[in-house]
Formats: sequence, structure tokens, C-alpha cells
Amino acid sequence: MQSKITPGSPVRVMHLASGIKPLGFTLVLLTALLFSCAEKPVFRKETHYPRIKQPAVTVKLLETDNSLKISSGNSFEVRCYPPEGKPSVYYTTAEMEVELTADGLAVNQKPQGMMETDLCRVAFLSQAEKNCLYLNGKPYRGVLEITLKPEAKSLLVCNVVNLEDYLKGVVPAEIGKLGQAEFEALKAQAIASRTYALFRASQNGDREYDLEATVSDQTYSGVEVEDLLVNRAIQLTRGKVLTYNDKLICSYYSTNCGGKTEYIEQVWDKPKEPYLISIDDGAFCAWSKNYNWEERWTKEMLEKNLIRFLDSIQIFPDKLWGNLQDLKIKERSPSGRVEWLEVITDKDTYPLRADKIRWALKKSNGSSSILPSTWFDLEIEKNGDNSIKQVIARGRGNGHGVGMCQTGAIGMARAGYSFKDILTHYYAGVKIIKCY
Repeated sequence: MQSKITPGSPVRVMHLASGIKPLGFTLVLLTALLFSCAEKPVFRKETHYPRIKQPAVTVKLLETDNSLKISSGNSFEVRCYPPEGKPSVYYTTAEMEVELTADGLAVNQKPQGMMETDLCRVAFLSQAEKNCLYLNGKPYRGVLEITLKPEAKSLLVCNVVNLEDYLKGVVPAEIGKLGQAEFEALKAQAIASRTYALFRASQNGDREYDLEATVSDQTYSGVEVEDLLVNRAIQLTRGKVLTYNDKLICSYYSTNCGGKTEYIEQVWDKPKEPYLISIDDGAFCAWSKNYNWEERWTKEMLEKNLIRFLDSIQIFPDKLWGNLQDLKIKERSPSGRVEWLEVITDKDTYPLRADKIRWALKKSNGSSSILPSTWFDLEIEKNGDNSIKQVIARGRGNGHGVGMCQTGAIGMARAGYSFKDILTHYYAGVKIIKCY
């Protein structure tokens, strides 16, 4: 039986110290981790949510203008924040609905009706650490925060969660649920993902959240993807991170490097990093089906993809495009990936560089999937009048190729290598230390 919602105790939620934002409260901790990671960090005891064990991260789950349903199956706390003044605190077991209105956020309890309106933020906290909160039926650990974004007329939904619990929803989503033979790869992924999360969070102090739950950072799927063996790998590596010169590294990784990883500066407009260089991976990742691939486009399909991409970067090719005549690989990176591709029409020539090539040459199956990698050769079939009939790309690998190769890590684990062997193979000159 659902309990009627009742006001909480007269003790109000304590405000954060002046200058500390409710979201992204991990900045002080993460700064300590980044700049003195070789030393044991001192965690802030004063947090907005004392029940969340440190270190913690704030993860953006989604931004939407649709209503949201929050539930638990157990008692949970609801904090309603007006634009000014202290929040109201409620306890309930009933499903709650948060809606976007013209005057702000509104919190509804079904079927009793409206509870509060004209809010700028709502937070939901489970009463017991082991209990989850459900966002539209999907379970998450920690705290769910919903914030009004008035300039976008939308709701920003974030999950404030202990870092180790965050990893439970990241590692299986990123590398898969593997077996005992690949256990060392799971530990390597846990350390790489933990390091990446702490590094990225330390860079995002001005943002309302530390990380996104998508491939923009790391895929995070909450409790529904958790796995006992993965959780064990996370537990056994708790607090372990990768450092270079006593600082956290940005531990990029990709699905399959095709036999050789890539220098970071060859893929993105980023500075060189001594630990993100091209590494010969041999045959460690050759077992995977995405090691080799082939993609085919008709002239019409390829033109459609190219025009859409060039328009998205405001080149507006529809005014100049004309007729596609050729594609030429002008330059390759040291690893063999295409660094400069020329798209030639009878009106103009369009240069495509590095990872942007993958977005321009999207797959031909009508999906939004980008090209698996930039490591490919082109074959152009032409008609009798020398016009393009079909373009074929045959390539290797899946992903940007920077940092750890996930299928290579699995291959190394199967060959008997430890997580230390895996990580020091893909990240040159790094140390593995325990930060907490």
C-alpha cells in the first residue's frame, strides 16, 4: 500500500558552502586527485548528499522536455527547491512525476495530485544505500537530480553516484560481460574507465555535470547492466588509476585498433601526449569480427551523406556541390589511417581531415552509424562515361584507435597477460597507483 506523502522533519537540507555549486560538487576532490594523485587524497566530508560515498561523480543522463517518472519500490526522499529559499523535504514510496510547466518544474504524486510547483530543481534520494531509484523504469544507484534549464525550456536529468558504483554501469556497457578467461581485461577496463572519469570530471568544473552517459564520454547504463564478475573486477581494482609524471592521464580507449593504435594528435585537434602514441598491437585484436570490414555506397547514397555532413559544418555544399567525380586519399598517418581525404566535384574540392572522415562517410544502410575507422583503402567503380557507379571502402578496426584497444585487451587476457601488462602495453610509460 502506498503511503500518503508527508512533509519531512523540520530540519532543512543544509546549503553548500558559499561558492560550491549543488551539481559538480566533486571539483575539490578531483582537483586534489589530478594534481597530487601520487599522494593519498583527502576527501571533502562536506557534500550536498552525505549518503553518497566519496569520490562521486555527477553524470548527465538526458535532457528532455517530456515528463519524467521516478519510483523506488522502497521509501525515498524528495527535495523540492524553489528559486529562492530553502528546499522542502518529503518522504514517500509512491511514484512521482516531474513535469515542465511555464512557471518551472512541477512535482506530481500519482494519484493524489500536484505536490509542489514553480521549482528550479528536484532531487530524489533513496533511504537505504542498497535500494535503487527508477527513472522511467530504468534503475540507478545514488541520487537523481532534475534541474530546470529555462534557456532551453528543458529538464536536465543527472545521477550523482559513487565512482565505484558508476563503474558498475560503465564497464559492462563498454567492454561487455566477459568470462573468467577475460577477467584481466575487465580489471584493465575498470582502471581505464575510473581514470577517464576522474580526469574528465576534473576538467569540467564549470559545467553542471562531470560526465555524459553516452559515447561523448563513457557509455553508462546504470544498474540494469551490472554483472557479478564485472563488479568483482571493479572491487579488486578499487581506487587504482593510471598516472604519468604523477598526474592522471586521459585514458582514451576504442573497440578495435586494427592491429595498431594511433597518436592522439593525428585523430583530434589535441596536443601530443607521451602515453597516447602508436603501439603495434600485433594479432591481439585480430580475433574480432570488427577487425576487418567493408562498406559500399552508390554514388547517390555517398553524395547524400557527404552533403549532409558538409552542411552540418556550415559549408553549405548544396549551393556549389555539382556532381561527385572522385575521392582521393592524399595523406595517411604513421599508423596507416587516412589523415586527409579529398572529395572532388565538378564545382569544388572539399578536404576532409582525420576523424571527421568517419562522420562524412557514414554507413550506407541508412542508419546514423559512422564509418568504423579511418584505416581503409578505396576502390571506385565507374560507368562507361567515367561517372561513379559505386565506391567501396575496405578497412580495419573499429573506433578512433587512441589508447587501449578493448578487443586487444581481451586477446591479451586470453593469452595469459595481467591487467598491468595490458595497461602498460597500451599506455606508454604510465604507472598504476592506488589513489584511495
